[in-house]
Amino acid sequence: MLKTEQHQTIDSQSNEENLARNKNEAFPEIEEDKTHEETELEKLRRELTRQIDENEKLEKINAALMYRIEEGGFNHHSYRAFEHAVQLSEKVNEKTEALQIVLQKLEKSNTEIARANQETNQLKQRLNDAIESINQAMVLLDSKGAVVYFNRHFVTVWDNYSVTPKIGDHYYDITQLAKHLGIIRRVLPPDSEGRVIYQLSNSRWYQLTIRRTQEGGKVILFNDITEVKLNESNRYEQVIKEKNKLLQSLIDNVDVGILLINQEGGVAFWNNTFITQSNLSKQAMFDCKNIYSLQMHADWSGLNLEKGGDTTQIINENLVVDRRITLLPDGNTLCTFTNVTSQHQYAETLKQNESWIRMITDNVPALIAYIGTDKNFLYTNKGYRDWYGLGEEPLYGVAMEQSHLKHVYPRLIHYVERVNKGEVVSFQSEETNAKGEIGFLQKVYLPHFNDKNEIEGHFVLATDVSHQVRSKQQLQAAKDQLESNVEKRTRELNHANIALQEAMNSKSKFLAAISHDLMQPLSAAILFNESLRDQVQASAEPIVSALDNSLSDLNSLIRTLIETSKLDAGVVQPDKQREDALPLLTQLAEEFSHISHDYEVNFRYKFQDAIVHTDLSLLSRILRNLLSNAMKYGAKGKVLFVARTKGNHLRISIFDQGVGISHADQAVIFKEFSRLENDFNYSYSLGLGLYIVDKMSRLLEHDIKVISTQGVGSCFTLTVPLATIQDIEHEASFDAVPQDSLPDNLLDKQIWHIDNDTNMRIAMQTLFENWGVEVVTFSGFAQCMAVMDHCFDECDLLIVDYHLDDGENGLEIAKHIKQTMPAMPIMLCTANHSKALENELEGTNIQLLHKPINSLRLKQALKSAVS
Repeated sequence: MLKTEQHQTIDSQSNEENLARNKNEAFPEIEEDKTHEETELEKLRRELTRQIDENEKLEKINAALMYRIEEGGFNHHSYRAFEHAVQLSEKVNEKTEALQIVLQKLEKSNTEIARANQETNQLKQRLNDAIESINQAMVLLDSKGAVVYFNRHFVTVWDNYSVTPKIGDHYYDITQLAKHLGIIRRVLPPDSEGRVIYQLSNSRWYQLTIRRTQEGGKVILFNDITEVKLNESNRYEQVIKEKNKLLQSLIDNVDVGILLINQEGGVAFWNNTFITQSNLSKQAMFDCKNIYSLQMHADWSGLNLEKGGDTTQIINENLVVDRRITLLPDGNTLCTFTNVTSQHQYAETLKQNESWIRMITDNVPALIAYIGTDKNFLYTNKGYRDWYGLGEEPLYGVAMEQSHLKHVYPRLIHYVERVNKGEVVSFQSEETNAKGEIGFLQKVYLPHFNDKNEIEGHFVLATDVSHQVRSKQQLQAAKDQLESNVEKRTRELNHANIALQEAMNSKSKFLAAISHDLMQPLSAAILFNESLRDQVQASAEPIVSALDNSLSDLNSLIRTLIETSKLDAGVVQPDKQREDALPLLTQLAEEFSHISHDYEVNFRYKFQDAIVHTDLSLLSRILRNLLSNAMKYGAKGKVLFVARTKGNHLRISIFDQGVGISHADQAVIFKEFSRLENDFNYSYSLGLGLYIVDKMSRLLEHDIKVISTQGVGSCFTLTVPLATIQDIEHEASFDAVPQDSLPDNLLDKQIWHIDNDTNMRIAMQTLFENWGVEVVTFSGFAQCMAVMDHCFDECDLLIVDYHLDDGENGLEIAKHIKQTMPAMPIMLCTANHSKALENELEGTNIQLLHKPINSLRLKQALKSAVS
C-alpha cells in the first residue's frame, strides 16, 4: 500500500510540473484566472505530505510492536503493547482512507487543469490566427514598452532594412534606430484621437493607432495610408501653378522695384515696377543674361547695382529712388528700389526755403539771433555778426556767458529769465561794437513756443541806436520794418506749423490705408499657401515651406514698420484699464508652446494671478516681441516665461539660453535699427523689435530691464503695476496643447463669407473646402441678400470683412443681422487693431479676427464660435 501511495505522489508531482509548464505557455490573462485554483492545489499538496509522513511513522511503530510480540512471548506488557498496536493499526487505516480521498481529489484537479490547459492553447492559437489574418501590422508592448508579441506584418514595415524587431526589444529603441538610419523620415504630431503618422524613406506612409491594455501596456496598429497621401498630392498639385501666378501678381503690384541677382551675377527675378524704373522692356530683360549686359543696354536708366555709395540715387527729374542692396544667406543678392521722388523734392524745397530765409534775414537791417533755453546760440544773421565783428562763421552752440556777451551777461541774465517764462522783453543795452566803440542796442527778446505751448528758446532782435542824429521818422520806420519782419516770420512759422500738422494727418491716413490695403492681399497669400501645404508632392514641399517662411517674414516686417511709424507719429495712445493678466499670459504661453517646436526650444512657463493697470493690447505686443526674440536666439535651448507678484507690481520675466548680449551692446539694443552681430542673426530682421518694445513700455510707463551674460543667455523683465493688492499667493501651471483639427459638428455647418477682395474670397473658399467645410462667398451684403432672397436660414456661421465697397461696413451688417438672429455666430475680419473698435464690440457677441489671418488662428476662432 505504501508503494502505491509513493507512485501516486510521483504522479502528482509530475502533474504539477506539467501544470507549471502549461501555465507558462498560456497568456498572462488566463494565468491570472487560475490563481485561486493553484491556491487550493497547494493546500492539498501540503495535506498529502503530512498524511504520508504520519502514515510512515505509524507503520514503523506497528512493525516494532509486532516484532516484540513475536520475539518476547505473551505477557501482560506485551498484550498491552499488542492492544496498543491494534489501535495504531486502526488509526493507520483511517489515515490511509483519508489519504486515498486526497489522492482522488488531486487526480480530479489534475484532470481539470489538463482540460483547461488544452482550452487555453486552443484559444491562444485562434487568437494568433486572428491577429495574423488582419492587414495591419500589430505589436503588443508591456507596461515598460518592451515588445511582448507582434505579427508578420510588423516585420514587413521594416522589411529590407537593418531593423529586425524581436520579442523583448524596447519599442522606443526600435523607432530611434529607424530614425537614426533614416528609415523614418518624418513623424507628424498626433491628432485629436492620438494617432501618429510615420513617413518612411521608401515613400510609404503609416498611421499609428495606439490603445492601452488593462496591464498598463499598449497595442499599436500600423495602417498603410500611402495611397491616400498620393491621391491627395496628385489632386492638389494642379493648383500650384495658379497660386504661383497669384503670388507673381502680388509682387508685381508692390510699389517697389525688385531685382534678384544669383551668385554668378545672372538676372534671376524682377517685377514690373523694376522694369518701369530701369526703362527696359520685358523682352530686353529676358535677353540680358546677367547684370553686366543689363547695364550696357542702350535704354538702361542708370540704376546703380553696386552695394556701396549713397543709398539715394537721382535717375532723372521725375525719378529718385532709395536703393537697398542686400546679400542673402544663400549667396544671392536682392536689390530694391523705392520711389522717393516726392520726399526728395520736399527735402530740396526745405533746403531752398532755408537758403531764402537766411538770405532775407542777412539783408534785414537788424541784428537777429536765436538762443535756446540752455542759453546757447543757435542762429545769428550777418548783421549781428558784423556789428560784433564775429566773422562769417555762424555762432552755433556757444554759451552766452562764454561768448562776446560775457562782459554784459550779468546785466542780460535778468531779461533772459523773463523771456524764458514767456514774457516779451524790450530793453536798451550798452555794448562794444566791432570797432571797439561803445554803442547802444535796442533789444527785443521774443519767446518761441512749440506745439505743446512749451518754450524752446527766444528770438533776439536788436537795433543799433547809437547815432542820436537819426530822425524820429527813420527810427519809427526801422521799428515798423522790424515789426513787419517779426510778423512775417511769425506767419511763416504758423504756415510751417500748419504744414507740419497736415503732414502728420496725412501720415495717419496713410497708416490706416496701408494697414488695410497691405494686410488684405497678404492674408489671402498666407491662406493660399497654407492650402497648398498638405497638397504638394514631397519634391515641392521645400518650395512651399520657403514660400510660407517668406510670407511670414513679409507679414512680420510690414507689421513692424507700421507699428514703428504709428509710434513715431504719436498715433498710438495707451488705454490703461483694470485688467486680469492671467488670460493674456495663458494665451501667449499656449501660442508659443506650439511655436517652440519649430525652434527646438524646451519651453516652460509659470504664472501667478494678478489684476494689473495696463493696456492689454500694447502689453501683448511687448511680450510677443520678447518671446519671439527668446525663441530665435534661444534655439535648441530652454526658454522660461514667468510672472510673479512682488510688492505692488507684477514682474514678467523671459529667460533664454541664447548667445547673450555683451555689456556694450546692452546700451544700444533698444535703439532704432539696432542689430547685433552673432550666429543667430536673421536676414529679414530690421532691428526694430526691441525699439518697439522700448517705445510701448514708455507709453505704458512700465519699466523694462535686461540682464545678460554673453554665451550664457538673457533675461528681459517687464514691471507692470498692480490695480489691487493680491491676497492669494497661488501659482498655476498650464500645459495646454493646441488642437489643429476641427470638431465634427462644424463639418456639417454652412459658412457664409462676405469680402470685397476676390483673392481673399478664393483663398478662404479653397481653405474651407480642403477642411471639408461648406462655404458660400459674396462680394457684398447686397449680393448676399439678392442671391439668398433675404433669407439667412441656411447660414450657420457668418464671416464678414470690416471694410467693404461702396461705403459698406461689416460691423453695421453684423449688428443688423444680430437684431433678427441674435444666436447667429458672426466673425468680423479687420486690420484695425484700435481699442475703440474692441470697445464697440463689447457685449455684441461678435468675434473679432485680426488680419493677416492664418489657418491656425482661423481654426481656433471657428472652434470658439461653434462652442
